[in-house]
Amino acid sequence: MAEAQLQPPQHLVHAPQQRRGHERQDALIRAGLHLTEARDWDAVKVGDIAAEIGCSIGTFYTRFRTKEAYFDVLLDLMVQTMLQRTEVFHGEPERRREAPAQFIASWVHLGVHSFRMHRGLYATALLNLRRLEPEARSSSPLVLLRDRSRASLLEAMAQYPGWSAPTAQARLLFAHQMMQGVLLNAVLTNPGPLHLDDPAFETELTGALCAYLGMA
Repeated sequence: MAEAQLQPPQHLVHAPQQRRGHERQDALIRAGLHLTEARDWDAVKVGDIAAEIGCSIGTFYTRFRTKEAYFDVLLDLMVQTMLQRTEVFHGEPERRREAPAQFIASWVHLGVHSFRMHRGLYATALLNLRRLEPEARSSSPLVLLRDRSRASLLEAMAQYPGWSAPTAQARLLFAHQMMQGVLLNAVLTNPGPLHLDDPAFETELTGALCAYLGMA
């Protein structure tokens, strides 16, 4: 299943009137997503974003109101993309053929891949989230993504005997919390000994979660 074309929130951009404007806006968004794969958001300057596609800083501001609004566009599109990928992941035929431990391994791969691709966005969004008041925090795109991820995990695991019971679902929720904690720590400080890009990172995280869930 192909991913649908995602659109930025219109209140955060200067809506292009012509096709070339749409193309330039899309290119700037792709540039930001690419730059934040390996760099913290604070290290990405508007000049870097413009240079990535060979345009001027002035052109950037014809498409986005501020750098902060641009970040909100990237975060919104990242969350839209992850919600879409999660839906696709759970709808794939192989999910119905996997044993529980195989499903957990595939689910961990989805999460690790997402954090590797968007580490700079995750790190900054998390720091911003901590500064918000509780009421504002509850409407954050990151909280929406977390809640959808939790619900999808519970629904998917309910197909296996014994995993729809309240005690089993409580363990799944804590497994989800464990994985989120490890991944968030990795994008914030990447302390090691295993780092986010290490091949063994995913393997060891999968093994730890399967052991906790009694699937080892």
